[in-house]
Amino acid sequence: MAGPPSAEWRQMPPSPPTLVPFYLVVDVSQSMDGGRLERVNQILRRLSATLAGDQRANDRVRICMIDFAGDSRLVLPLCDLLTTATLPVLATRDDGTRYAPALELLGHTIERDARQLAADGFVVGPPGVFFLSDGRPFDDEPGSWEAAFARLIAAPGGPVTVVPCAIGESDPVIMRALANPRATAPVFVQGDDASPEAAISALIDVVIASVISSGREETVVIPGSELDDLITWIAEPPEEWITGLQ
Repeated sequence: MAGPPSAEWRQMPPSPPTLVPFYLVVDVSQSMDGGRLERVNQILRRLSATLAGDQRANDRVRICMIDFAGDSRLVLPLCDLLTTATLPVLATRDDGTRYAPALELLGHTIERDARQLAADGFVVGPPGVFFLSDGRPFDDEPGSWEAAFARLIAAPGGPVTVVPCAIGESDPVIMRALANPRATAPVFVQGDDASPEAAISALIDVVIASVISSGREETVVIPGSELDDLITWIAEPPEEWITGLQ
């Protein structure tokens, strides 16, 4: 008959928890002024309220927010939302729309956060990114945002799930190029009959569902949307669909 576990076995430390980092990258160019940005500013408040009711998910996810227009800024470092005293309020900037600085800052931030979380004793899961824009990059140097995106998804830290969210006048074809992994990542596009404000509200629901599901599964989970305000398609749709969107 087997005896009781040895003292050495009983004293083995528990496995470190897996954290899933999420990055919200938000266009704050002038076209986002008014109701669009007001809706975007609801994301963190609603997400915080939802996480307060799901401790398991909250223990396993961390949230970061980056905004961009002509330049890009880290407005909320990666954090536990429930321990954050003040949530940022985004405001528009009238200095263009550039994707390259946002993608560069995102890549550097993901790498730095992964190193810090590992040093703190956590297992770091693959990060998830929601990239929301209502325009298109018009003042980047040719090829600069594409190169920044290539560096982001090729970084040595592991796979990054990037989910583009196209609203307003954003170019669905450009947004499609930002999806990763291309074979499985969804792209959310504003429905034909929806206002940008309604599309953003629908996206908030998708973000919340994804964060909660990911916290429970310890990996990035991106749910589809059945809402009329959003069209959901994978990054490799039929060629005729892409032609129709151009």
